[in-house]
Amino acid sequence: MPDAGGLSGLSFERPIPLEVRKFGQALDPNILEPGDLILVCRKTHNWTSQRITHYQSKMFPTEHARWYHAAVSGGRFEICEATVRGVKAYEYWSYMTGEYHLKVRRLKGADAATRSKVAYYAATAVQTSYGFLNLLNIVKAMNSGNSWGAGARLSSGVICSQLYFEACMRVGYLLANVRPDVVCPAQLSMSMLLEDIPLSWVNV
Repeated sequence: MPDAGGLSGLSFERPIPLEVRKFGQALDPNILEPGDLILVCRKTHNWTSQRITHYQSKMFPTEHARWYHAAVSGGRFEICEATVRGVKAYEYWSYMTGEYHLKVRRLKGADAATRSKVAYYAATAVQTSYGFLNLLNIVKAMNSGNSWGAGARLSSGVICSQLYFEACMRVGYLLANVRPDVVCPAQLSMSMLLEDIPLSWVNV
């Protein structure tokens, strides 16, 4: 079941994956604006999410370390995210199956045009490869406690939190005092330049 907010009676008049229809609910698309940050936490961890949260917990409180993935909202159903297959843009349905906790954050004090640019800059990275080497940099930073420490050779690709972080940098927001290649979801979760948006859910 959803972990925050209320449930409205809005119905979706569009094709919806079977897994989502079985769950029966989805995040209200009306609360998602271009440039919003969507943080993801699996309710039952797989190996990847478990390792990410383990390393983040070395430096960050559990409430922030629990978020292992980040996506950029394009507004309503649309998201852009860095996956192991590269940066992709599609609809948010894979996170509407009841398997995930979600957290939505928005740039404080930024107008709609500025936030839309964040979504645009993230979208320009579509088809960029995934930054596997940057994961090694994050592991080293977490183990050493030094986010500015020398890491492995920089990847030409990007990881999920880096995609949002760099898009915000391009509109003048530095969300954390770290290099882009070592920013992690926990740092986006705790950034004082972002504010949490209350969640609401709708029937599908």
